[in-house]
Amino acid sequence: MEQAPLIEIRNAKKIYRVGSVDVHALRGVDLTINRGEICCIIGRSGSGKSTLLNVLAGLEHVTSGEIVIAGKRLHKMTQSELILFRQKHVGFIFQAFNLMPYYTALENVAFPLSFRGVKKRRRNALAKEALKAMGLETHMKHKPSEMSGGQQQRVGIARALVADPDIIFADEPTGNLDSSTSDDVMRTIVDVMRSRGKTLVMVTHDPHMAEFADKVIQILDGRIVSIEYNRHDADVKEEAQQGEETV
Repeated sequence: MEQAPLIEIRNAKKIYRVGSVDVHALRGVDLTINRGEICCIIGRSGSGKSTLLNVLAGLEHVTSGEIVIAGKRLHKMTQSELILFRQKHVGFIFQAFNLMPYYTALENVAFPLSFRGVKKRRRNALAKEALKAMGLETHMKHKPSEMSGGQQQRVGIARALVADPDIIFADEPTGNLDSSTSDDVMRTIVDVMRSRGKTLVMVTHDPHMAEFADKVIQILDGRIVSIEYNRHDADVKEEAQQGEETV
């Protein structure tokens, strides 16, 4: 039996009122994303990609249409219901890292768990595990100012993963990093997502970052204009193995 998509968007429209003018940020978007997919939404500034990410993450309501995630109808939820939904199902990775400057890496990663009522000892144990997965065993007591940009973003990834969400939303996650560090961080994000079976939805304007994704969604003027699939080494290897088995 085929598994239902984790995310379904049906004829989603988003209109902002700016003075006396209606700005159509999304113009009838239809999209499905499966569990475990690495997806990239790509488009230039003003294309609607950030608005699409915001409505998917439950940060904004659509003007019309439907957003269904894990069987939950986000477009019908109240703000308090959306907050609870995000706490349970969603993690965020930000371009600007958004770390608290006076907290250590460990404290930054453990912080979201306090909203879920997790006791301090357990919070710290989970935060240590997440930081180790990011290769930051020796930086747990470092504050953001004592770390490089790449290290700070790895702390941000650990923070997004610590509550074991179903979906990670990433907004230009490498936008503040140089090209070499960007590739390093993206490989880390993708490897961790795959190893944990998580779904990643990333927004970027950088075509190179899209190469790391399974599914690349091109958006222009509030409409999806193309959906393409990348073939990775693992896919080719698996197909070759299947071919050998049938010989």
